[in-house]
Amino acid sequence: MTKNENLNEYQDSYKEDSKYFDENHFFLEHFATRLCKVLRERSYKSVLSLGIGHQVVNGTIRKEFSHGLQLHTILEGSIDLINDLSKSIEVDREKIEFVHTYFEDYDTEKQYDIIEMGFILEHVDDPGFILNKFKKFLKPGGTIFIGVPNARSLHRLIGFEAGLLDDLYKLSEYDIRFGHKRFFDIDSIKDLVTSAGYNICSVSGLLLKPITTAQMVQLGWKSNIYNALLKIGDSFPEISNSILIEAAL
Repeated sequence: MTKNENLNEYQDSYKEDSKYFDENHFFLEHFATRLCKVLRERSYKSVLSLGIGHQVVNGTIRKEFSHGLQLHTILEGSIDLINDLSKSIEVDREKIEFVHTYFEDYDTEKQYDIIEMGFILEHVDDPGFILNKFKKFLKPGGTIFIGVPNARSLHRLIGFEAGLLDDLYKLSEYDIRFGHKRFFDIDSIKDLVTSAGYNICSVSGLLLKPITTAQMVQLGWKSNIYNALLKIGDSFPEISNSILIEAAL
C-alpha cells in the first residue's frame, strides 16, 4: 500500500469469481475464529482492524457484540469498500467505526485490546513502520494478531524442487493483482515482529496446502478437506500457506 495508491483497483481480486475466493474464505474464517476465541477468553472489549478485504474477519468480529464487545474500529484506504460494507451491516453505529485512511496516516488517542493485521503487512511499503506505529494504540495487556502469506508454503517448496518455480520469494501475477509487495517466511516475520518491540506469544500455520489453488479447484475439494488441512496446518507454520502470529508488548 503506497501513499496515494488507488486501492479501489484491487477490488476485482476479492470478488466471488476469483479462483482464490473459496480458499481465502476458509483460512480467513480460521484466522477470525482464533482471534474471537481470544476475545472471549480474555473478555476483551475493543478491536482495531486494519483493512476490510473479503469482509470475512470483520463479519466474524461483529458477532462478538452479543458477547460483550463494545467497539470495533476499521481502517480502510478504499472508500468504495467502506461504502459497500457500511450499507450491508446492521449494528449500533456507536459500536462500529469506519475510518477512511492510509494506515501510515492514522492517529487516535484510543487504545484497543486487540489490533488485527490479517494479511496487511505484505501490502504496505514499510511493514516495520506499521508495527512500530501501532504499538501506541495497543492497551497494556493487549494482543496483536498478524497473518501473512508464507513463501515457503509446502506447495511452493514442491514447485521449486520440481523446477516449476525459480524463486520461492517471487511474486506471481495474482500476487501483484492482489496488491502484494512481498512474501514472508517464518523467520522473517518473527524477526520483524520482535524488532518492533513485541513479544511473540504463539506462532501457528494457516492451511497446509500441498498443491496449487488451480489444482485444488480442479479436484473439487470440499470443505471437509479444507478443514482438515487447516487443522493440520496449525502445527506446521514453517510450511503452511500462511503464518499466524499472536504477540504482545
